[in-house]
Amino acid sequence: MSRIYSINPHHSCDYGVDFYNGAAAVPTANTALIAWFTAKGYTVVAGSDTLSPWDYLTIEQLAGFAPYAGINPAGMTKAALVTAIETALITLMKIEITAFDAIADVDGGDLAEPVYADAAAVIAALPTSVTATFANGSKATVPVATWVDTDTYSKLAAAKYTFTATLGALPLPFANTAAVTATVEVEVKA
Repeated sequence: MSRIYSINPHHSCDYGVDFYNGAAAVPTANTALIAWFTAKGYTVVAGSDTLSPWDYLTIEQLAGFAPYAGINPAGMTKAALVTAIETALITLMKIEITAFDAIADVDGGDLAEPVYADAAAVIAALPTSVTATFANGSKATVPVATWVDTDTYSKLAAAKYTFTATLGALPLPFANTAAVTATVEVEVKA
């Protein structure tokens, strides 16, 4: 779906599509319809399957709210105001990761019988998600894209080897701007 914004922010219907205060949602697959609106000067925003709650407001209502989100609405179209408000609110609502739950050490065997042949084998056995604690005290599972061999794992040397998680995409509204890391130790005993 795509959001379509009319040149007239109070528009209610055009080309058989119902508009709400100048905004409508139409299927992206309907390229002829999208092309028609684009040719007529409408703003097309792809990737949204429904109108947001902000789309149902008038441009005057949006302009009245915008300063509370730190936005100067002067000269902005409805499409620009909706985008700016949504972006500002997502930024304001981010919940920061403050820590990760400890991950139990992984038994790497011993020098005579190591469990893992190399770092790639260790990484393949490590978890694909970790538990994060957020600034508000809540916890959630976040994805791990991969693990980095921080200490150059070797099955031939008895030691504790640290692996550091590279996080996957965090779902909104979570953020990790402080770059808090999750680590796990793999121990090869003598």
